[in-house]
Amino acid sequence: MDSTKKYLLIVEDSATQAYQIQAILESNNFICDIAPNGKIALEKIKNRKPDIIVSDIVMPEMDGYELCRNVKNTPEYKDVPVILLTALSEPKDVINGLQAGADNFLLKPYNEELLISRIRYILANLELRRNFMTGMGIDIVFGGKKYFINSDKIQIIDLLLSTYENAIERSIELEKAYRDLKETKGELEEKNEELAKLNLEKNKFLGMAAHDIRNPIGIILNCADILDKEISQTLNSDQKEFLSLINTSGVVIMKLINELLDVSVIESGELKVNYFQFDLKDAIRKNISLMKTHLFDKNISVTFKAPDENVLIEADQNKFDQIMNNLLSNAIKFSHSDTSVKVELVKESKFALISVQDEGQGIPANEINNLFKPFGKTTVRATGNEASTGLGLMIAKKIVEAHDGKIWVESEEGKGSTFYFILPLKAKHVSLY
Repeated sequence: MDSTKKYLLIVEDSATQAYQIQAILESNNFICDIAPNGKIALEKIKNRKPDIIVSDIVMPEMDGYELCRNVKNTPEYKDVPVILLTALSEPKDVINGLQAGADNFLLKPYNEELLISRIRYILANLELRRNFMTGMGIDIVFGGKKYFINSDKIQIIDLLLSTYENAIERSIELEKAYRDLKETKGELEEKNEELAKLNLEKNKFLGMAAHDIRNPIGIILNCADILDKEISQTLNSDQKEFLSLINTSGVVIMKLINELLDVSVIESGELKVNYFQFDLKDAIRKNISLMKTHLFDKNISVTFKAPDENVLIEADQNKFDQIMNNLLSNAIKFSHSDTSVKVELVKESKFALISVQDEGQGIPANEINNLFKPFGKTTVRATGNEASTGLGLMIAKKIVEAHDGKIWVESEEGKGSTFYFILPLKAKHVSLY
């Protein structure tokens, strides 16, 4: 064994960290041994006195503080420097180290260069430390408590210097982390600006494309309507089915186009709310009436419960109709035949609460959060193969929020769903967007 190499004892209960320290030290020409706790470390010290002990603090059997006290209270070992590996999470850690007689602190996670620098510093000053050991202790008061420090003056100076050096090291790390975060923040801001521009371009394109497509679809629907009125009596059953398919498909496409236009307006931040006063009872009755054909097709009945008096509100009636149309059509779409839909209007002092309840299939609890997102479809399917874009509820939510309202749903699988939304009776703003 090379007697010129310094022998270091590593005391660490984590095998991974112990071997990591050993690899670092041996690569720097030190001889190392490992003990998993303070108790075993003391046995190893009796067999061979180390030049330095590098110890973790929190360990089973015997922790780092107790190990340090044992070493410093044993005359033949008290000159062995002890480095404690610590997080230094509290000021009292320094006091505990001083009381135990520790010579140095090293922050975890440690820097490899700092570890080697600290060990070489201690070895260089080892003879000086031995010549100036006083063996005297002092009393100090910290945090309202009195502590006896049995470390000599040079130990105290070394320990405090190492604590200060650790603080500087951590400050440098924090400063670097701050610079990195600042740089990342700047990059994210640039990316966000680029995304905002791309999103704006996307909305413009979406709006233009939808407008361009809506006109020919409108012509197809008008032609289909004329054919139905003028020559439907002369068509055979197959031709009538084709004509019906043209009309149905055209309506679905037109609905999708209109909803895409709504989305492009909403996402561009240009949603306008045109307030004027109207009666909610009349508006709801009108929307229910518009659903008569769909209700008849599935033999679904509707009940409407409302106060006796008029419920006047200041809101955008066209946009209110969009909300009601979406909620009613969904209730019909996802309900089985021969069921019922209940609509209720409740007037409070400052707002109105509207609910639409169905006896449909219900929505799985883990899918409810998807409902109000763009194209937020669920595993629940329409009972009559009706088409769905997945945009209606997202648009309804944005309209409700533009009125300073709120919309939500309560649902149970196999029993149905109830959609609620509240709107202030008095408008706070002329335009919210």
